[in-house]
Amino acid sequence: MCLMCGDATLDHVFTLTERPAHRLTGRSWSGTFEEAAAGALFPLIEAAKGLSARSSTDWKSPIVGLTWLNRPDGFRYFVGIDTDRPAPDFETLDVPGMRCASLWHGAESGTVVESYGRMMRGLQDAGIDRDQSFCDQREEYPPDFDLSAPPALRLLLPVRGDGA
Repeated sequence: MCLMCGDATLDHVFTLTERPAHRLTGRSWSGTFEEAAAGALFPLIEAAKGLSARSSTDWKSPIVGLTWLNRPDGFRYFVGIDTDRPAPDFETLDVPGMRCASLWHGAESGTVVESYGRMMRGLQDAGIDRDQSFCDQREEYPPDFDLSAPPALRLLLPVRGDGA
């Protein structure tokens, strides 16, 4: 595993990790939780996968999804890859550096919602405050993420810089 991922075998433990400032190229969406559960985010993820496949670099950025829980019935989501090249029909988003609690959610880990709940309880038990000044959640998918398989991805919750 690379330093960005940490140890993917520890799906029961969160770790603190840093993410540097970077620019994402991708697409945004806003809608309800029901629409998302019905697959509304899949076309955005597929578009990011296609953009990644066309990338000419050897290193493939994870597909990054950022969530803003900014409405009572739903949320806003941006999904993209770290690239320095603009792409037609895609937006760019400058993401600040952030410290995050990180948890690998594997195919055998239950639901993503359960994994987020486990991580939030762990943060509360550890006395670590979340930092929702930029976004509420960050997810990182492998560049070849299979939408037809049970989800396997890194879940990240931004936390205060001092970890307290």
